[in-house]
Amino acid sequence: MSLKIEKVGVIGAGVMGATIAAHMANVGLSTVLLDIVPPKMPDALAKKGVSEDSKKFRNFFADSGLQGALKAKPAAFYVPDNASLVTTGNLEDDFDLLGQCDWIIEVVVELLDIKKDLLARIEKVRAPHAVVTTNTSGISVSAMSEHLSDEFQQHFLGTHFFNPPRYMKLFEIIPGPKTDQAIIDDMAAFAENVLGKGVVFAKDTPNFIANRIGVFGMSYLNKLIDEMELTFEEADALTGTVLGRPKMASYRLADLVGLDTLGHVADNVYDGAPDDEQREVFAPPAWFKGMLEKGWLGNKTKGGFYKKVKGEDGKKQILVLDRGTMDYRPTQKAKFASLEAAKQQPGGKGKLKAIYYAKDKAGEFTFKHMSAGLIYAAYRIPEIADDIVNIDNAMKWGFNWKMGPFEAWDALGVAKSVEKMKEAGLAIPAWVEEMLAGGKESFYKKENGELYYYDIPSKDYKLVEMSPEIILLPSLKERNKTVAENKGASLIDLGDGVLCLEFHTKMNSLGQDIITMVDKACDLVENEGWEGLVVANHGSNFSVGANLMLVLFTAQEEEFDELDWMIKKFQDSFMRLKYLAKPVVTAPHQMALGGGCEICLSSDRVVAAAETYTGLVEVGVGVIPAGGGTKELLLRNTHERVFKIAKGGLYPKQVYLLPFVARAFETIAMAKVATSAPEAIKMGIFKPTDKVVVNADYRIKKAKDNVLALNLAGYTPPRPIENIRVLGRDSMGVFKYALYNMHKAGFVTDHDINVATEVARVLTGGDVLPDTEVSEQYILDLERESFLKLCGMPQTQARMAHMLKTGKPLRN
Repeated sequence: MSLKIEKVGVIGAGVMGATIAAHMANVGLSTVLLDIVPPKMPDALAKKGVSEDSKKFRNFFADSGLQGALKAKPAAFYVPDNASLVTTGNLEDDFDLLGQCDWIIEVVVELLDIKKDLLARIEKVRAPHAVVTTNTSGISVSAMSEHLSDEFQQHFLGTHFFNPPRYMKLFEIIPGPKTDQAIIDDMAAFAENVLGKGVVFAKDTPNFIANRIGVFGMSYLNKLIDEMELTFEEADALTGTVLGRPKMASYRLADLVGLDTLGHVADNVYDGAPDDEQREVFAPPAWFKGMLEKGWLGNKTKGGFYKKVKGEDGKKQILVLDRGTMDYRPTQKAKFASLEAAKQQPGGKGKLKAIYYAKDKAGEFTFKHMSAGLIYAAYRIPEIADDIVNIDNAMKWGFNWKMGPFEAWDALGVAKSVEKMKEAGLAIPAWVEEMLAGGKESFYKKENGELYYYDIPSKDYKLVEMSPEIILLPSLKERNKTVAENKGASLIDLGDGVLCLEFHTKMNSLGQDIITMVDKACDLVENEGWEGLVVANHGSNFSVGANLMLVLFTAQEEEFDELDWMIKKFQDSFMRLKYLAKPVVTAPHQMALGGGCEICLSSDRVVAAAETYTGLVEVGVGVIPAGGGTKELLLRNTHERVFKIAKGGLYPKQVYLLPFVARAFETIAMAKVATSAPEAIKMGIFKPTDKVVVNADYRIKKAKDNVLALNLAGYTPPRPIENIRVLGRDSMGVFKYALYNMHKAGFVTDHDINVATEVARVLTGGDVLPDTEVSEQYILDLERESFLKLCGMPQTQARMAHMLKTGKPLRN
């Protein structure tokens, strides 16, 4: 990549512009955020006597945008400190700052004339090398820039982020007619490598790829529910998880996006694509227009298709709109026999096939809805994209579908579904029929662990190109790289002598199968010449912790010797990882909670996806971390910190331990969870030497590279610690007094006191004198004692049962 981007300018400090600026800061880029000068003095500033000459007034919109990003939920910044990289300003006083930027992004109002005027101003100040992009969601890139110089147009293109920019993977690149190919390539590489995005290449057509396909599906759905007389909640039940799509399905998603936005995007296609064979589908039904007229726009107006209200009993109630009366009524659960049957099928493909080919009303609806979407996507090639891969990736990364349209079509069986479509009188795109006639029965195929897609121009399969920074474990398994496996975990050869431990239980919860494979991995690394171990997987979450059902069942049966053995086995296996002769690197992503966090704490290094949410959350189910987590948090907050201070000339016993222990206590007793990998480092859960990877797809390769780098640097394993200085029993009074005050104020329950007292007991070293030096094993034994004691309490068992039933903690 020849393009070097170190400073970014973002114009437009609305929700989208401000959160784009936040993500630029997240990846370490100095960012300028500009907006217009307010047309009049805001009341909030007038009350403070602010003058119109002051920066507070002139930068009000940009400052407000930055503050909004800091308060955003979910958080726009990895850590609030990143906001220091964002400089605010206005388009009159600070426009020249854009001349220092390597990338300038416009995120202003979706009006062509305003964008054209702004780009003309940018052309006068931009540096010769600077790339300028628009974040438009549907206005023509060519129309925006056609009045500008060829040199400007060569450096101009569309880069469409999806909202919220930090979390949504999709990044649509829309080249203009004169955009330099080198600029396109460099921006794609930058988006993937630095911003952590999944890049698709779109044509300069209305709404590009994801919104074109997605809004067609929504518009068609509006007409189909009228035709089949289905309610909004019935449509949502049939267009959500059973199809491999998000739980909020269609109309809940529309409420989140906003009906005004949805209507605007549909209008874009209706007005901008007169030759679209389904153009009339994008015209809204009368009831949709009525909702817009009434201002029922969704969540932003506290009511759309659904509305939350307080019932007569004071509890929250969800109402749904009745299209016939245009009044809200209580929601009703959708009841379809085929839907319930489909939910019982194994895997996403099995569920999809079951509901698509079902014979009842739900099956008829799904057939019509899915078939229309599949055919529409097929007709859009090459109009909106050159191939099926870009369309599938756009829908997976932009709408969080499990399968893109063509992957879903493969799951249904292309030939079988096409036959059913023809019987229903549907027109099949010629290239699909041609593919089937040529003996090609699927849009994708796998050979020797590599994925190929059907290429329309060549009428043959082509390799799906993938970054060398991505390692896919299923692909390695298909190439017979599995070294050992059981029902819960596998050991896979990553190449170059590095072994990978992969979990594949439900939610990747840790049970006996995984612990057995941890020990097997340690045996192989120690005895068969492996260079080291990576712990990683491709699950929805890295690991949500121990198998809670097993723990609860064993406790209820009062098999405490068995439970003691189980916890000791966890501790011993994680200690083996910590002191293995070769490097161990974990690569967590998404949730790494409880035991999932503990296995990270036991490794030499963590290479975490930036979107890793980690913490020791065991107190939520009435126990303490007992797989070494309490011990490791104690070490990270005391032993390691104290000896760092000691290197500055202060003898360890002269360091007052209480503040360090209190930090560990607060983290565990309050079940604090880091909402990003950088925050986990800041909280002391991960180490400053641990690595953060913004593109989660890269983490396994980066983890492997770290194993090799540690060896190359002359890795020597750590030695068990025998001299952990603890506060001892005298300091327990400090923690008990704090808990007493919290209980008196109503912040904690009786059982919270029980659990937190055990956390404090372990962290202070139990019944020993102040400044006693103890071993890691001593702390582990305390962990286990406290865990077993708490498991025997009815309140803990009630918390565990409630968590398993509802997925939520119980306050008792």
